[in-house]
This record gives sequence, structure tokens and C-alpha cells, in this order.
Amino acid sequence: MIIKQKTVAFADPQMDNEIIQKLWNGFCLKSGEIEFAEGDRFTFRIGEIGLPTLPCGKEYALCINEAGAAVVGRDYGGLMRGFMALLMKIEWDGQTPFLRPCNEESNYKLSKRMIHICIFPENDLYFIQKLIRLSALCQYTHIVLEFWGMLQFDCMKELAWPHAFTKTQAKALAEECHALGIEPIPMFNHLGHASACRISYGKHVVLDQNPRLQHLFTPDGWVWNIESEQTKALLKQVRSELYEVFGEGEYIHLGCDEAFYISRNKDLRSKLPAYLKELTEEVEKEGRRPMIWMDMLLEKGIDANSEASGEKDEVLQLRNATAPSTAFIDWQYDGLEAPIPSLLSLKGCGREILGAPWFKPANYEAHIQTVCQNNLAGIMLTTWHTLNEETRSILGCAKKCGASTFPWSEFSGLREETASLMRRISFEGNSYADCGWTKTQI
Repeated sequence: MIIKQKTVAFADPQMDNEIIQKLWNGFCLKSGEIEFAEGDRFTFRIGEIGLPTLPCGKEYALCINEAGAAVVGRDYGGLMRGFMALLMKIEWDGQTPFLRPCNEESNYKLSKRMIHICIFPENDLYFIQKLIRLSALCQYTHIVLEFWGMLQFDCMKELAWPHAFTKTQAKALAEECHALGIEPIPMFNHLGHASACRISYGKHVVLDQNPRLQHLFTPDGWVWNIESEQTKALLKQVRSELYEVFGEGEYIHLGCDEAFYISRNKDLRSKLPAYLKELTEEVEKEGRRPMIWMDMLLEKGIDANSEASGEKDEVLQLRNATAPSTAFIDWQYDGLEAPIPSLLSLKGCGREILGAPWFKPANYEAHIQTVCQNNLAGIMLTTWHTLNEETRSILGCAKKCGASTFPWSEFSGLREETASLMRRISFEGNSYADCGWTKTQI
């Protein structure tokens, strides 16, 4: 099927937006434009082709033949993931973009395929936009956006560095996620990491700007003061502003990891169940499902490779204190073989369980296998500070989850494929520094 210079598509009205038009143009190597006419909900069709049948349990069905191309989705997210699969089938004959005939259905191993993106002061807005587009192309279902001192809050200016994104800029990021069919999840750590900076470098977004706010934190500044009503009120205001920025959604990620000061302080440890109960139940009343990291709620010594800091007689009390809708996100980065012991230990605890790997292929493969074999909810790939060198892990993990990709993928490598995707989503045009995923080569 030859793709004309101007294509008319009959589609779900939600698809009629600038980001989808730019995606089409990018994958047509800037040699094709698309405009939309209103079609049926959760469908996309060009040409005279009939709509494919969507089998039960599938997120999308895709058909391409000489009469045209069509996608049917289970919902808008499924439609967009099918559209992403269609885009990656666009080829180039030297003069014209075209599509080869094919039939495809989604083949994901997991229903919830999430990714966690940290926004550091060293990241610019365009880089984050490209990561969102890349994550959508890789057919993740959710993206957690954590602003490390990089979102300006009305409730306290010291929560952000002076060059942080405005709420208007952050809202545009969330809106782009929604347009691409990937649900954005706001994140703000409500326990450890209260400095909103990596501990490796000793910075503190609040106290380095205003040390008189020390009372909001433990004496070392790393953990929020869970005994302070003023701290709790501030965190509630933060959540309210995040809901405003992100719009409707199911989850909010509360972090709650690596609260070392509490781990080493028996008195504060005894108060942690009440804090988690109050916090997660309040979030439920706000209309969201809370997510928390699990290292504080796993028994120390569960195995040699697991991150766990809870005492044996406390972990069950901590888990049971959380609101029933809480999702437990178990980050484990040293497990390279399935099953991941900590994930197994959480099975049957009455909460939704997701495994959280990092960039090593063996690590995310072990998580995917453990989740699949034990009927857990899904995974959340974490990226942290390694994105500039390990961007390929976004695609690598997605492919192991069953994401559709380029027809030539088997002959290429993850770096090459990722670079090909990045070129197609750089709508704004690239300076040297903005090409690829690093500012420099040396």
C-alpha cells in the first residue's frame, strides 16, 4: 500500500491532535501528512479496508492490505498501541513511504507495562518529551513522572530549583501522554529522598535554599518528618497540585523508600505503620490508588540479592496498615534469575504487586518471567540517572514484554533501533546537542 503525500484517516476523534499528526509525518520521513475525519470510537482506518475483528483479551488488532490499513483497539490506549505498531511498519522505497500487507494482534505478556522516568535538573523539557514519545512507541501502558526538584509548586517555592518546569509546562507533558494513550502517573516521595536530590552529591532542594525549613525533615534532611502535622499538610498540598497538573488518572506514586533515619530509629519505626495508614487512606479519599516502593516493607535478609530493610516482626504490620487499593512496587536490581524471591514473598498479600527492574537485560527478563509465572500485576521499569547511557533499556524491556517493533528489528541492535525511533519523534528539529540521547559524544 503506497502512502500518499496527504492521507485522510477515519478515526476515533481523540486521535485528531497535533502530536499524532507529527508522529505520522515523522514515520513517513517527513514525506506524508495526515488529516482526520470522524470515525468510530477506538478505531483508525485509511482507505477502503474493513475493520479487523478484535479477539477477546487482545489490546489491538491491525490489518494492512492493498485496500488500506486499519486498527481496532480495546480502548483508546489499545488503539494507540496498535497505531504505534502500524507506524513502525512504514517503509521507504527511496521516493515514497509504503506499507506491506500484514495482519497482527497484540501479543503482550503483561497487561500493565509501566516505566518510571526521573526528571533531574540536568534534563531539559525537550529530552523529557522525547522520552514520553519513545515510551508510547514502545507500548508501555503507564509512565511515572518524578520531578526531582524540577516542578514549581505554589505551596512552597523551595520545593523546586529556580530553573524548574512551570506547572503549565508539566501539564503539557501530561497532556501529551494522554494523547499518546499512555497514562501519566504523578510521583512525589513522601518518606525518604526528601531532599529531591541523589544522596551521592549531597544537594537538598529545600534546605540548600532555605535551611530554616529544617523542622519539616529528620535532622539529617533525608527523610520527611512523619511526626509533623505541618509536613503532612504540605505533602497534601503537593498532591493536590499534582492532580491538577496530571488530570484524571488511577494512581499516584508516593515513593516511601530508603528512609534510612527511620530504619535505624526504633521509636520512629514504631510510628511508621500509622503514618502509612493515614497517608494511603487519605490518598484513597482523594480518588487515587497509592503506589509505594517495597524496600521498607520487606524483611531484611530475604535473600542475598534483595533490597529489604524491614524487621521481621514489623513488615506484616506495615503492609497491612496500607489502604487496600495500594499497589506494592518491588524494586530489585541485583536479581538476574527468575524467580525474584521478594516478589514471591509478596504473592497473596492482598495488594496489587508489580516488579520493578532496572536497565540490565537479565534483570528485567527475570522480573517479567517471575510476574508472568505467578500471575502478578505487571512491571515498572526504572531508569534513574542512567538514561543518558541506557536509553536502549526502554526498548529492550518493552520487546521482552511483547511490544511490536520494526520489521527489520532482528537484524539490528537496541541502540540502533532506539536511535531510529528517536529520529522519528524529534518533531521540533534537532541541534547537535539534541540529536540522540546525550548532549555530547565525549
